[in-house]
Amino acid sequence: MTESQKHITRSKTLWEYIIKGFIEAHKRRPLSFYLLLLIPVVLLLGAHIADYRDAPLRFVTLFALMLLFFWLIIVWALNDLFTLYRKHRSERRAVYLDTIGNPDFAATLGKEVRKNVPEK
Repeated sequence: MTESQKHITRSKTLWEYIIKGFIEAHKRRPLSFYLLLLIPVVLLLGAHIADYRDAPLRFVTLFALMLLFFWLIIVWALNDLFTLYRKHRSERRAVYLDTIGNPDFAATLGKEVRKNVPEK
């Protein structure tokens, strides 16, 4: 192997870029996103529930599993909602404290405003 062949780098394929993008997107998505994607699948799997008219125990079991799944989705989505809200509130407070809430920034801003106010 010559010296120039050692420095050849392999270029990434389109599939590698797609996989990398999916992994990065997966890291920032909450679990409730994937649970919401499962709703149509569960509805399709539960479509044959009407065929269990002669087996009430089977009907109740399947119906209870579907209700449990939907309850889980609602609880998880509400948890994500409140988590996002708390994160938003804390970040908004941090931004406030870095700008207007900072006494040095407020004093400097006040001086600049008083300097630019026209005299009457």
